[in-house]
Amino acid sequence: MRHESHVQETSFHAGGKGYNARRALNVGDVVSPLTGKIRVGEPTVYSVQVSRDEHLDPENLHFLNHSCVPNTFLDTKASHVIAIRPIAEGEPLSFFYPSTEWEMGNPFSCECGTAACLGTITGASALPASVLERYALNAHIRELIAERDGVEALVTD
Repeated sequence: MRHESHVQETSFHAGGKGYNARRALNVGDVVSPLTGKIRVGEPTVYSVQVSRDEHLDPENLHFLNHSCVPNTFLDTKASHVIAIRPIAEGEPLSFFYPSTEWEMGNPFSCECGTAACLGTITGASALPASVLERYALNAHIRELIAERDGVEALVTD
């Protein structure tokens, strides 16, 4: 099934770019398809990790920003961006980068400004399971956490 994109590129006063919701979205709505070329190798500033060894260079979502309190989830299995809470028309869209990234290609200091802000974002590998369990995570991240921590993978699908 082909899904329409409900994102609109925007520029921020500080010079960065991002996306806003083109219309109001409900929990579970597909915000955008996730498309691009799959490649094996190191992550880049724009890539999305879709398995242990593969990254997607998204042709349509280079500027989807991080938040420690995100409103979307990148479902790498279904190749969709999904609303995980109600999103108002015009609201900036964000996702939790460690939900797809084991180790970030470009770690950074988060400036989401929320009370739940984690500070420096380096990927899921640097976060304890007690933090990660608060988020929707892709299967490859759950598997890597289980291996790291010597436990069975969390199943949340």
